[in-house]
Amino acid sequence: MAEYSSHFEKVLNFINIYQELINCHLVDFITDKLWDKCIPEKLKSELESVNTIDDIWTVNSMSSELNNFVQLTRSLSLESCPAVIHVDDLAKLLPQFLNKEQSVRNKLIHFKFELMNAKKSYEIEVLGKLIAEMALSTNSLVIDAGAGKAYLSTYLSEHFDIPALAIDSSQVCQKGAVNRQEKIQRRKQSLTKVRYIVQELNDTTDYNSIVNKNYPDWYLNKNLILTGLHTCGMLVHSTIRSFLRSKDINILFIVPCCYHLVDESLSGNWNFSKNARMLAQQSIERSKHNKHVSPSLFYRSVLQVVLHSMGRYNAKVGRGGPLDNFADYAKWALSKIGIDNKQIPSVDLLQQIYEDHRHFEPKLRLFQMLRIYISSVVEAAIMLDRIIFLQNSIQCSKVMIVRLFDPTLSPRCYAIIAIK
Repeated sequence: MAEYSSHFEKVLNFINIYQELINCHLVDFITDKLWDKCIPEKLKSELESVNTIDDIWTVNSMSSELNNFVQLTRSLSLESCPAVIHVDDLAKLLPQFLNKEQSVRNKLIHFKFELMNAKKSYEIEVLGKLIAEMALSTNSLVIDAGAGKAYLSTYLSEHFDIPALAIDSSQVCQKGAVNRQEKIQRRKQSLTKVRYIVQELNDTTDYNSIVNKNYPDWYLNKNLILTGLHTCGMLVHSTIRSFLRSKDINILFIVPCCYHLVDESLSGNWNFSKNARMLAQQSIERSKHNKHVSPSLFYRSVLQVVLHSMGRYNAKVGRGGPLDNFADYAKWALSKIGIDNKQIPSVDLLQQIYEDHRHFEPKLRLFQMLRIYISSVVEAAIMLDRIIFLQNSIQCSKVMIVRLFDPTLSPRCYAIIAIK
């Protein structure tokens, strides 16, 4: 669709304008003077009059420049892209695959999800319903790439008798999936059509041969569905390329996640830094709901001042430190990166450094809120890059992005569907 390309172009233009704000890292907020460096003057001036962090989440309280910025980021998110499909409208666009299997919906109404948390149960219900209908209407076998504990595969097999091939690189996940399946089988005294495979997946994976080996009686004839629930990082690109390469994989239905682990563009139209990809992982909906920024963000930026004063410029601290006060956090962090106790500043000195920089904290919080708004634009770029790559392939008859989940429950809520 032309709408995807048009939206992608607008998104890339925005990213080019705000690249310093996108590519920066909050640990450098004080030391690199990011407030002055990354925010346009008019917007910065208006932000300095914002009294509370809640103001930035309330459109009516925003001044003109800030409101324009927020509205622009919203208009460039996937939610505002006219070509993105809501899950409730999917059946209208794919009538040949959906709306034919009423029995699927009836079973789903009464299905109680076992041995899963509420979030996973919700995701399996939504995605599983659609995959089940597609598989039943096309008599397809489902390949669950990056299956983890194979919740989706087990669900398809147990409740709809759909053959499913669950593939994951983790031996631990495979053992967990098998143990879980055995418990269900003992209780229900039923057989399973799931096959569990431990294998690294990449661009060269031959899914056809894996199917032939594990389902020797399966006649391959464009009757494979390649799916993945929260397919991680580069595995998304591998599944897309495998889908295009294999004549027997007729449907691709994946829900990507872990944008920060993707180190390439499929379309060749962008090259994001790791900081930008990390930013895409943020969730506006959850941030609005929680309205809470961990003190660790500001503590880490003040710690950077301490580290620079000690001649340490590339230290990686990580998470998990005490957050009751800055001095305890700093002592923990400095000890963690290997600084001798004799070289660690005193509690009084650490606390004084913190007090000297405390006036930066409200600005850092507002700065982070701006970046969270931008996160939806960066996410749009990453997802649209993949869609345009698929669109440019002459093999696809339909390509679409679908808003599959409620983002407050499942922040990585967008799926990619491609059909040959």
